Amino acid sequence: MSNNKKIKIMNTMKYFMMGALLFGCSLGTMAQDGTPADVDAVRNLVKNKPADYDKQLKAFVKANKKNANNIVAMGRALMEEGDTVQAASFAQQALAAKKNFAPAYILLGDIASQKENGGGEAASNYQLAIDADPKNPDAYRKYAIVYSKIDPEGSNEKLEELRAQCPDVAVDAFKGRINYNVQRYSSAIEAYSKVGLDKLERIDFINYARALQLAQKFDESQQVVVAGLAKEPLNGTLNRFAMMNCNDLKNYAEAIKYADVLFTKVDKDSVKLKDIDYQNYGKALHGNGQYEEAIAKFNEALAQPAEDKSLHADLYKSISDSYKSLKDYPKAIESYKQYLEANADADATDWAGLGILQNSYARTLQGDEKIAALTTADQTYASLVEKFADAEEYALWQRGRINAQIDGDLSQGLAKPYFERLAELITAHETVDDADKTRLFDAYSFLMRFYVKNKDSKTAYEYAKKLQELQPDDAEIQKVVEALAKAAN
Repeated sequence: MSNNKKIKIMNTMKYFMMGALLFGCSLGTMAQDGTPADVDAVRNLVKNKPADYDKQLKAFVKANKKNANNIVAMGRALMEEGDTVQAASFAQQALAAKKNFAPAYILLGDIASQKENGGGEAASNYQLAIDADPKNPDAYRKYAIVYSKIDPEGSNEKLEELRAQCPDVAVDAFKGRINYNVQRYSSAIEAYSKVGLDKLERIDFINYARALQLAQKFDESQQVVVAGLAKEPLNGTLNRFAMMNCNDLKNYAEAIKYADVLFTKVDKDSVKLKDIDYQNYGKALHGNGQYEEAIAKFNEALAQPAEDKSLHADLYKSISDSYKSLKDYPKAIESYKQYLEANADADATDWAGLGILQNSYARTLQGDEKIAALTTADQTYASLVEKFADAEEYALWQRGRINAQIDGDLSQGLAKPYFERLAELITAHETVDDADKTRLFDAYSFLMRFYVKNKDSKTAYEYAKKLQELQPDDAEIQKVVEALAKAAN
């Protein structure tokens, strides 16, 4: 390995996230290689540290100075208790007892991996272990873990070397695991797809299912989840993923079943319910038409500690949607306003949503109440332009339509200035798209009717021709054009 590569590793690696994976590779085998009584005695000694600790430890070292397996196992016990300096000394004693002893190099690599910039040293020791014993799977795995963040391809190549040396080792599952840990989700999916679901371990079901979710492959993710739950029905994480998948697949009744398991049957010590769990439960209830129950769950989510402020903003939006489904527009509007207040990143579309909701409420009313609600919606679109200047055309379109409702008989011409300004802006575009054409159609249609109302057939005819340009094959528009042509003459 070049010095530059060593420096690169040493300057970039952080091992806290992968510590358990690193040390989990060989803890079980080392203690079994030596005399169990001596190794177990040292483990207890290191944990309890009696007054004559050093004296007893030296005695065990002396008794096992030619037993490299035992010395490494004792060193690992020291490392687990945080005494990495003495653990490294034990690894060196093991190498003195048995030259090129792979487990000793692995222990030195594990010790180095705990250092702030110990990546290069760790990788070098794991490579020495591979050179000493090409059939030792732990050395390959740990080398791959060390490299996974800075050189993922090199990490995968090292595991392919392991496959060549040890064809019976489950390489693909391990590749899936380390690729998932460094957020290479497509590579993790590819690796896991080569492993039968019956051969996956608990962590693999979780990693594989989540990687597929992130790739929006919800059907496939659910297949993995179901296989995992067949082995561990009360696994909190897998039930959570199942609820999420079913929501995304719009299978809300099934989502509720998994939510019920997560909330009422899973051991509360094994899973911590979060605000997002309550949110997903609420989504399932809303999707299943249980709007009041959904609102209750969304409110429970709001009562949880806010791990993500944007999620709490979304909860107000979800509550608003449920109230809207119940046709309770005042509460829907109130909750939507809370959503806008909580959402620091609310854009023009979000603010326009309030006007749409207010307009929908107005349609359920009559008389003065209807006019008041429409006026409020109109004010919302007026403020939209103040917040987002590039939303002017959309706001003019909506204000024209709303004012046409307020002035139902066209006697006041309230919508006229909005539709005229809208037509002016759109016709100045270099190109007119379908959305533009829809807005122009509404503008020209209103202006034609306004001038008909005011007995100005000539101007009405001009707007009728503009409508015909937008929809030349419309027979009804053709009839209107012909009628207005006669009236204008």
